Amino acid sequence: MSEGTIVFLLSLSVYLTVAVLLDFHYLSFNGDAVSRMANGFYVLYSRDPHLAAIGFVWNPGTSIADMVPLLFYHLWTPLASHMFAGSIVSSLAMAGAVYQVLKTLDEWGVPKAPRLILVTILALNAMIVYYGGNGMSEGLYLFTLLASCRYFLRWIRRNDLTSLVYSAIALAFCYLVRNEAVGPAFLGGLVVIGIGWKRRSDLQAGRIRGALNDFVIFEIPVVTALAGWAVASFVITGQPFQQFTSVYGTTSQIKVAGHAALRNRILQDVHDVLYLAPAIALFVIVALYLAWRRRDFGVLAPLAIVGGALGFDILAYIDDSIQPWFRYFITTVPLEVLLVGAIFATAPALVGAAPRPPIERSSRRRWVIASVSSAVALAILVPSEITTIMGMANPTIGYEETQHLGYIFSKHPSKGDLVAQVTYPAEQTITNYLSRMHLADGQVIVDNFSGCIPAVITMSPNPDIFVIPNDRSFQRTLADPLTFHAHYILDVDPTGDGALTAPNISYPNLWTTGDNFTTVAHTFPQRGECEEFKLFKVTGHPNQNG
Repeated sequence: MSEGTIVFLLSLSVYLTVAVLLDFHYLSFNGDAVSRMANGFYVLYSRDPHLAAIGFVWNPGTSIADMVPLLFYHLWTPLASHMFAGSIVSSLAMAGAVYQVLKTLDEWGVPKAPRLILVTILALNAMIVYYGGNGMSEGLYLFTLLASCRYFLRWIRRNDLTSLVYSAIALAFCYLVRNEAVGPAFLGGLVVIGIGWKRRSDLQAGRIRGALNDFVIFEIPVVTALAGWAVASFVITGQPFQQFTSVYGTTSQIKVAGHAALRNRILQDVHDVLYLAPAIALFVIVALYLAWRRRDFGVLAPLAIVGGALGFDILAYIDDSIQPWFRYFITTVPLEVLLVGAIFATAPALVGAAPRPPIERSSRRRWVIASVSSAVALAILVPSEITTIMGMANPTIGYEETQHLGYIFSKHPSKGDLVAQVTYPAEQTITNYLSRMHLADGQVIVDNFSGCIPAVITMSPNPDIFVIPNDRSFQRTLADPLTFHAHYILDVDPTGDGALTAPNISYPNLWTTGDNFTTVAHTFPQRGECEEFKLFKVTGHPNQNG
């Protein structure tokens, strides 16, 4: 069995173990992970199954990947009810990300001992382990990003056009998972132009033309993915970039949550990066210096591709375009490992530098070099393992991580730590109540933007009872429920993000008065992450309001 296969399988076993513990023992589910998996679930099992039900507010890559294990939902319902389909995908993808780093270091000539230590430190980083097992998009995001970095490095060092194409295709898939791929596409494009121009020896016009050809080859897949998804969104919804323009998008959520001061946003960026990699600035300087001494431009690959993604999030938070989540900066972890790998790299570039003759060393000297380099790798990177855990345990830094892991690791969990612990039982309460009503299909109108509702739908024994915004008939059913055979509206307290839901926008007085066409059939009190919900029974037509 090869080194890569062993590393992949060991990493996968760790992440799947974490997934099983989170999903079945601790019942700890990140709401965003449930929402992404639920988007794939709606395509297959909602009342109106169709491909556009995947939604256009978020990039579809994770939801599409989750649909593969969801195909077996009827054979084992916990794939959806316990979100295990998403956990399988994140585990496989994160193990694949570790594998890509291993192969990158191997092709870069990092000796075996420090290479395995670097990969082990990456694979066991607390953020990597957690997001490898919790079903979030980070696993697939890192896998596609690091695959792009690996082949980009190969193109830089070998002038292999096929590798440039592979890098571009991987980056296109990365965009279908996360918007951060725009950063690597921009910085990577600049590197392609610079290296493409430098490595050609013909006349000025020919050098520019050749560099631009390389640039076009690298950018076409990403631009195609970006434009294709935007066009599909515009044709179906009338909005090309719903994440920024939709009432459900990040922009709307940030307006509701409020804005942090610019100084605080900058400090948050700095703290997030330094908790994940306290010495990363030093590693950048040393790696660039050694690259200059060796005449090896390979270090530009992780800086442009992985660093480009990190830079995108840093600038996006400064611009107040994203939430201050610690996980947005997870690319700092593999970037640090790759920069340290660049310091240990020994393989000469095959293009642009004369190959160095192999150095004959005695077995004793090889052992000494391996031992010293391994000790150096440990000394360099172990502190970041510790600070990462500190960041995850600090609610001002790792808010999401503290919320979902606090009650697991704290001997004396606080009230805040217990919020996530009681969320799943709260979702079960809603699901069980509706199940006992034995409702027919299409009886309950609900906006699945509301927190906890995606979980309620995916754990329901009959998800067809719900009419959701992903259904093509949602708007007309909401406008006149009885005409379209819907007899209930499940609505959330219209405070905070709840004000953005379709029932609360369409019927501003629904929550307080029933808007003269409904009565309250049941109230589900606020519990955990689930806000207060009311189940309204529709007693008349909205257009008959007096």
